[in-house]
Amino acid sequence: MELLQLVYGTNIIRIEDKIKTIAKDYAGTLDDFSFTKLNYKETAIEQIIEEAQTLPFLTDRKVIVIEEAVLFTAQKAGGSAEHNIDLLIDYIQNKNDDTLLIFTVISEKLDKRKKVTKLITERGKQIEINEMTEKELMNYVRSVLDRQNVEISSEALNLLLEKTSYKYEAVHNEVSKLLLYCDGNISLQDVENVVSVSLEQNVFLLTDFILKNEKEKAVKLARELILQKEEPMKLLHLVIGQFRLLYQVKILNGEGYQEDNIAKTLKVHPYRVKLAMRHTRMYPLDALLKKMIICRDIDYKFKSSYLDRNALFELFILEI
Repeated sequence: MELLQLVYGTNIIRIEDKIKTIAKDYAGTLDDFSFTKLNYKETAIEQIIEEAQTLPFLTDRKVIVIEEAVLFTAQKAGGSAEHNIDLLIDYIQNKNDDTLLIFTVISEKLDKRKKVTKLITERGKQIEINEMTEKELMNYVRSVLDRQNVEISSEALNLLLEKTSYKYEAVHNEVSKLLLYCDGNISLQDVENVVSVSLEQNVFLLTDFILKNEKEKAVKLARELILQKEEPMKLLHLVIGQFRLLYQVKILNGEGYQEDNIAKTLKVHPYRVKLAMRHTRMYPLDALLKKMIICRDIDYKFKSSYLDRNALFELFILEI
């Protein structure tokens, strides 16, 4: 096994699961002697290297996990620790201890221009944690429920995935809630009552209302989201992002790209592309372009106007 590993992606729970698997494969039973977690933003490079080079105590093998290792991305480190990256580069180049060092970072991509990123790719192993596919998520839910002798109908399972926007972390949390709420079987009504609608799903519904010219429903949903403490500026940028996605999907689909290719090209979840494809068939490219222009103009108003942002966001919904 490579003793230098870099695990990255946006799915926190899957990253944690992967780390535990790698660590157990190397060290066996994990305890305070064999497994240590350090935070890059709070721990100096010197301390990390010293910990890695210290012989394990009461165990044969040792694993150290360095969380928030933003040095491999374009993100700024922040935090309280000062870092000597050259010292880490020298350690990676000449590593001669038996400690398994796992760096983790929550990020969609790495900065491959950095010397330290290139080096850990050459001397270690890079693992990208992707979101699960629809089929993988369905199998995951059924496997969790099977272990508890609980059944779920196909309709209820589909609704669960839709309300959670096919995101593993959200699905994981909502399945736990359903198991506490239900006894034996999970029905469509159970999912309706228990499972929270994700912000992403609400933004999709909001965009859907706007495109269908159902302004009253759109304004009502926007007000509900604002009452839930969602900032109008954040909602605006999410809606703008959704329109941008529709525009990009429309162009790529016109060039012959299929759903999975579009998702990979745009680096977005396949479910978002699947939903976007439903809309793009109904609207010509120039209509979407006009809405993009309105998005640009309202974004400028948000940044330059002193008017109430709640009112501006409702104005945007009525104008677009």
